[in-house]
Amino acid sequence: MTCHYCRSVNADEDHRCRRCGRRLTGQAVEAPPEFAERALKNMGANALAAAAATAEMPRPNITQSSLFVEDNIIPIRTAPKPPAAALPDTAELFPPRPVAKPRPAQRKFAVESAQSTLDFLPPKPHTARLLKTTVEAAIRCDVQPAGPMHRAGAAAIDAAFIGASCLLFFAICRIFGGSIALTKQTVLIFAGLCVMIGLLYGFVWMLADRETLGLRWADLRIVSFSGFPPDRKTRALRMMGCFLSFCSGMIGIFWALLDEEGLTWHDHMSKTFPTLRDTGSHVIRD
Repeated sequence: MTCHYCRSVNADEDHRCRRCGRRLTGQAVEAPPEFAERALKNMGANALAAAAATAEMPRPNITQSSLFVEDNIIPIRTAPKPPAAALPDTAELFPPRPVAKPRPAQRKFAVESAQSTLDFLPPKPHTARLLKTTVEAAIRCDVQPAGPMHRAGAAAIDAAFIGASCLLFFAICRIFGGSIALTKQTVLIFAGLCVMIGLLYGFVWMLADRETLGLRWADLRIVSFSGFPPDRKTRALRMMGCFLSFCSGMIGIFWALLDEEGLTWHDHMSKTFPTLRDTGSHVIRD
């Protein structure tokens, strides 16, 4: 195929000209037979001419010049080597390690079935806390019962609330029931009503599972002899015991003044007692 630009002849399967590199266009035309021989001769002559021209070109003499002047060269002095006899023997520096002897097999001793025990002291048996009179204490915890002044203050507050309730009841009866004649029978009826109001006051706080207003004002709480808060059954038993202490002519209440632990009859009956709450106020404790 002939290139349209440089008019050089290329092979039929070529897509670009071998001489100018341009893309070949058009249809392939079969070259005459003498054209191929002429092209081969031209290619061989051109190659021979290029090789001869390359051989005739003089080669440049490229050498590295010396970087140092011979007059300024200072030789490096080296220390003389010591004689071979002066070197220490390696056997003296590194003596041979002795060969470890194999350990003898450990002998297994027969374990006796009965192992010896150490002579520890036997544990001290648990004994109850004793009072000064060598009587066993009823309180088994470290909590101290409330003093007489705290008990009296709480009882006074509760008695004031019960008395105010009784006066309110009498006032209602006087307003809606008219005049009431004070006879022996009416006095007994009103006394029984006062007792019922007092029991109702304690019954309400027993159902609420909390201390009365007097105990809360005095900053007291009810605990068992073991130091735990009581349940409703224990509170009901304490309320009935308190009623018996009042009915005995206040003997069960004043029993706390003679008891070594400061407990009343209803304290021993219900196995509970009032004690101070954990508070930061020093006035209440004093």
